[in-house]
Amino acid sequence: MKHHHPSSTSPSSPLRSSVSRRDALRLLGLGGTAALLGASTTRRASAAAPEASLVGAQPAHYRFKIGSLEALAVNDGGFAMPPADSPFGVGEPRERIAEALAATLTPTDLVRLQFNVLLVRIGGDLVMIDSGCGNVFGPNGGRLIANLAAAGVQPTHVTAILITHMHGDHFGGLLDAEGRPAFPNAKVFIHRVEHEHYSAQGDEGVQKYLRAFEGKWQRIAGGDKLFDGLEIVDAFGHTPGHFVLTITSGGEQLFHMVDVTHHHALSFAHPEWKLQFDVQSDAAIATRKRMLDRLATDKPRIFGAHMPFPALGRVRRAGDAYEWSIEPWVFA
Repeated sequence: MKHHHPSSTSPSSPLRSSVSRRDALRLLGLGGTAALLGASTTRRASAAAPEASLVGAQPAHYRFKIGSLEALAVNDGGFAMPPADSPFGVGEPRERIAEALAATLTPTDLVRLQFNVLLVRIGGDLVMIDSGCGNVFGPNGGRLIANLAAAGVQPTHVTAILITHMHGDHFGGLLDAEGRPAFPNAKVFIHRVEHEHYSAQGDEGVQKYLRAFEGKWQRIAGGDKLFDGLEIVDAFGHTPGHFVLTITSGGEQLFHMVDVTHHHALSFAHPEWKLQFDVQSDAAIATRKRMLDRLATDKPRIFGAHMPFPALGRVRRAGDAYEWSIEPWVFA
């Protein structure tokens, strides 16, 4: 999401795909069922004010700064499922999901998650963190390209993509509908542990993407410093080589927590709950608790891949658990 200075035209239609729900959930790392969020329905304007319909696409990009760096948050879509089908709290009574939502005044009809991508201009590079869903997650993902275009960013502008882990909502956008690199000028980075694991054990959908960039993957590890001010931080468990990162400029820092947490209410109130998305459950829980404790202590500004858009906020303690504190939208 970051770019040049763009035009503010309305985003074009989301990318569509005929992928099944089962395949979409598999690519995300889910085994359960989910009700994908449908597109907005059109309402007829009232006879009194036919020209004043309020129905339309939501704004899907948000500009901000990290010190002197330009940054852009971009939404790639989202999905939802009833609490009974929630991937949160595996083994917990299903009524506890609705109770935890209600405790934070969150609607209890559906558990909603968003897909968010971060773009930062660092020196001469336009660095993107993950690539969105692309064509692998059905009509409710894959909106990244259109929403980037609405912000004035073309795929050819992106010079580097960091793939934080091999779940479809994070790597699916690397290829277009014809199987060609969607961001042709971008170098691609992946954690060496993640690459080794999924090269040996990944299903065909994952292998296709690994093969597409064979010989081009730049393998990284925790502690590596890329570009100017970006540092890789190991956060294993969600997947074997999942990483998060910090971006620092002019005394300011942004912590991108990626998939350490997934839901703004459930993940923070119950970091001990097992999550169906997690490949290594015990390690993921330990990482989540450790990271949340660090974030609540240090109170850095945070970006979250699945937090409510524009996905910026901070973590604070709430008794024995934590809360997500949303950063106010800045309009000027």
